[in-house]
Amino acid sequence: PKDDESFRDFAVMLRAMIHAQSYQNLSSESRYDYKMHAIIHPQAKNCAGTDRSVVLQNLGYHVSVQSSPVGIHQLQHFDAAAEILRDVNDASDRLPDFARLHAYQLEEYDAVVMVDFDTLVLGSVDETLDLIVGDKNGGASGSSSSVSAVFSWEHVPLMSHPEAKASVINLSFFVLRPSKDMYELLVATLKRAPFSATRGWGSTGRGAFPGWMTTQGFLTYFYDEVRNGAKVEMNQCAFGNTAEPSPSKLITNGGTVDCDSSPDASNQCNDCSKTTPDEVRVADLSYCLAPWECGGDNLMSGLCRQYNKKWFGGRLQMEDVHPQLQKTIGKLCIDGQYQPMVVAEH
Repeated sequence: PKDDESFRDFAVMLRAMIHAQSYQNLSSESRYDYKMHAIIHPQAKNCAGTDRSVVLQNLGYHVSVQSSPVGIHQLQHFDAAAEILRDVNDASDRLPDFARLHAYQLEEYDAVVMVDFDTLVLGSVDETLDLIVGDKNGGASGSSSSVSAVFSWEHVPLMSHPEAKASVINLSFFVLRPSKDMYELLVATLKRAPFSATRGWGSTGRGAFPGWMTTQGFLTYFYDEVRNGAKVEMNQCAFGNTAEPSPSKLITNGGTVDCDSSPDASNQCNDCSKTTPDEVRVADLSYCLAPWECGGDNLMSGLCRQYNKKWFGGRLQMEDVHPQLQKTIGKLCIDGQYQPMVVAEH
């Protein structure tokens, strides 16, 4: 979020939703505890005069200010990538986005989950953590130390053919096994990865899509072509559900899939907009728009309305139980304007 109040409110709510599904909430029956980490690039530390690292620290986050692990001149295929990465109007923020890769270095934890400000945690995620942690905590005995990442796919429009969608890794909920060795491999791969201005990362690629030059595009390539056997793909209707209808044409690592004529040809053709709310464990708001944006045509989608309802309901519940918050009149959007949390004066 660009404004400080929306940023603060969603940081509060993100932690509250994760807490509700953790070991610290006995009613959740989860086996997993949590700690909130925020990885912030130096360029994002100060926004409109506010030090957001301090805001997050005050909300109980451990904050790490990290630069990108690679510089643009370290890219072996610099000539092909540089033109895009140096385009201020199109991609000025794309190299700093690779600061996310530092999450792989958090070896003090059994598992790390990358989320962002499009993420709503609505149900238990133990199933995904079991695949990384294994039976250390009485989890899935079938898990394997070879599993490096657990994620679902999302569909994003191709820039050259907006009617077609590319199936790419959804980073609104990405579970990884922390390993400094894997981090070093990722950085080394990023430096030498083949890149084409029409294809993107890798020898096959999906073409240009929003996020193709960021961590999302790189990890899609990495777990397709470099460590294909080190991943577990989850049902995108349960984990990372965007509430977006299924596309007509889908570009995957296996080529083009015509979802209209052959809807069963790929499980990625599933129409997740028809999922019942109770089946969604993690929602991704990138299609629906964030609650603080107060509206938008996409809220006509039934699931989008449910996501907003759950977020607003949770926010109002916070006001009921948190002694530092004033209780509002219950309308969090008035005349299209978001009404932020108000800290009570004592």
